[in-house]
Amino acid sequence: MYTERAVAGLGVIWRVEQPEAPAPVGVSSTIVPADGCADFVLRGDELHIAGPSTTWMRTQLDAHGPTIGIRFLPGTAAAALRRPVAELRDLLVPATDAVGAAVAERVAGALRTMASPSGSRATGQITGRRSTPAAAGARLADDDRVHALAHAIGAIGPIERSLEGWARAALRGADRGESLGAIALRLGWSERHLHRKMLAEFGYGYAALRRLRRGLRARAAMHSGAALAIVAEQSGYSDQSHFTREFARLNGESPAAYLRSRQTGGSSESGDAGSGA
Repeated sequence: MYTERAVAGLGVIWRVEQPEAPAPVGVSSTIVPADGCADFVLRGDELHIAGPSTTWMRTQLDAHGPTIGIRFLPGTAAAALRRPVAELRDLLVPATDAVGAAVAERVAGALRTMASPSGSRATGQITGRRSTPAAAGARLADDDRVHALAHAIGAIGPIERSLEGWARAALRGADRGESLGAIALRLGWSERHLHRKMLAEFGYGYAALRRLRRGLRARAAMHSGAALAIVAEQSGYSDQSHFTREFARLNGESPAAYLRSRQTGGSSESGDAGSGA
């Protein structure tokens, strides 16, 4: 089960609990859809950084225990890692290779505490259950752990900062389907300068951002029950074949296969969005 909790000034803390039933025979991996985000991912004793994702990737299923991580929203990971993130795009690398052993150990320690049995007490808050005095106490304990995590990552830079004006303009423009030239003109920049800023802060260019935002809109519409033809049109795809091709590029399977697995209650290969692992 995938759960997440937005934390102001930090990002999104997410957690994947292992299912009670074992994975089907022969199934040892799962597909994680692209979301354009970068993550710290703690799986077992290993801490990795998942770079900004622009295409789906396959990850191994965990044998024991939960997987927990922090996801940086598009345009914020470079500030936390204090490095351009384009070189990490669509990669899953050991955290020590990207931020050094000392920082990786601090972050892993904070995440490991949150993944412990006592650290999981506030999971009900993530899924939106009604608060109780016990749950409120657990939430305070969880807030302490989040603070420890923020301190660990803060050693290498600010955490999820408020997006700069140009980045907000890029996100809004991508949601509206505007061109790179239109955004650059509004900002008073050259297209080349905006492209360089996108690569440094987002890890990918504006065209990729438009594809990602369009794909997220399509998935949200599909989850609401809209027919695929309507999803394709309203999400901004030129035609059904364009929708099918781009959706598979981001999610690792066709829209029909993705939707069918959810309508039937079956388990698709695709993981839930957000982990970036």
